[in-house]
Amino acid sequence: MIKKRVFRKICSLSISILKNRHTLSNLSNPFLFIVSGHPFFLSRYKNINSKKINFLFYVNYFLKILLNLTQIFFYFFKTFFRKDLNNIKGISNFNYIIISHAINKKNFERNIDTQFGGIEKKFPKKKTIFFYLNHNKLRTLDLSKKFSANYNFILNDDLIDFKIYKKIIFQIFCEFYFLIKKIFNTKDNFNKKFYINCSQYTLSLSTVKNMILFYNLEKLILKNKIKSIFITLEGHPFEFLVFLLKKKYQINVFAYQHALVTTSHFSMFLDISKYLSPTKILTNGEVSYNFLKKKINKRKIIILGSNKYKKRIVFNSQDKLKCLILPAGFESETLDLLKLSYEYLKNENNKIDFILRLNPHINKKSFIEKYKNLLKNIKISNSIKLEKDISSCKFVLYRGSTAVVEAIQQGLIPIYYYDKNNRIQIDPLWQLKSKFVVKNQEELKSILKKNNVTNKYKINSYINFANKFYTPLNLK
Repeated sequence: MIKKRVFRKICSLSISILKNRHTLSNLSNPFLFIVSGHPFFLSRYKNINSKKINFLFYVNYFLKILLNLTQIFFYFFKTFFRKDLNNIKGISNFNYIIISHAINKKNFERNIDTQFGGIEKKFPKKKTIFFYLNHNKLRTLDLSKKFSANYNFILNDDLIDFKIYKKIIFQIFCEFYFLIKKIFNTKDNFNKKFYINCSQYTLSLSTVKNMILFYNLEKLILKNKIKSIFITLEGHPFEFLVFLLKKKYQINVFAYQHALVTTSHFSMFLDISKYLSPTKILTNGEVSYNFLKKKINKRKIIILGSNKYKKRIVFNSQDKLKCLILPAGFESETLDLLKLSYEYLKNENNKIDFILRLNPHINKKSFIEKYKNLLKNIKISNSIKLEKDISSCKFVLYRGSTAVVEAIQQGLIPIYYYDKNNRIQIDPLWQLKSKFVVKNQEELKSILKKNNVTNKYKINSYINFANKFYTPLNLK
């Protein structure tokens, strides 16, 4: 695992490149955007250290470069022969673009947007383009009914004209050449490894796809009378590409901070240039507003609220010995929480029902098949609504998922599973000091078997915190 000191150094090198060279290829490079200290985001930096660079390191690097170039080459044929069903060129006379995320096919078909949470439905449909980033490899062809009924819906399929594709390839090779020179002029092993890895990601399909996204959005802006673009705010490259379009075409960009913010979040606070930032940041509640105003000019921040704010329905009865497991959308985290619960249930005297609610990012069918041995005594939730699972439980076991906020808002008792290998902050309830923290199944056992764990004062403090985390939606 990456230590805090190393994390800070990686962040420093990243901001140095972006500040001095905020080119399109750099703003598209995912390697330069460290979203947070979560192990999932830090995994790409695991081989960056001060050790001497050996022959195997270079062999591995050249093999990855070769693989990346092969992918980019074959992707050209995909863009050339595959038909673009989105018809971006035919869309005109719109004033707004909402950029959101297609994460789960069922939710997408039901018009459930887990990022904006219904806020997107407040926009005038006849004047708004709904542009979805395709995170789950959904095919436009499979969703043809949805798109025929909604002519202003676009599912980004990463296709572009051949001329622009050639332009993209030229741009990434120019940046690659700059980084190669940087590598040869750098003596420090840590810095050299950072630049080597950065150059590898520069010549990657993920960077190319981000640049395609930029040019497709530019087409929409040029074809329409776009006044404002609404995006989510987490610190991903696409957000800064939208900020670049804001600068180029003098349009407003409103960035909605819909998820958690911790002290380990980095790229969402990047101060690359005064032009590469949103017009306004819209927060989901008071907790994030108070934190963000310490990092960003508070005149740029507005509390918008969230539809996730819900008044408490009923106080959970004391005899429900059920625990809801709420992982974030990473398989590694889901597996860690599952293993902890499995180990706990190995002891026949430990009697509690665990309900695992998988994040929409996780493919439920393949996950169940892969880990069926660990799921023997643990129920997988099939409920569409989170509220149904919450209403049947007394405890909630979590690590990095903001869904825990909705659980404690209804009176569930939070138990944070601390990752001893990762000292970097990823807990969405990091400001809530009264929660329970466990490192193993023995500590989990001591909490689940306590008689006084449900004291009313403590539960009310959880509810009060949650009511500030998500505040009621205010569109005035």
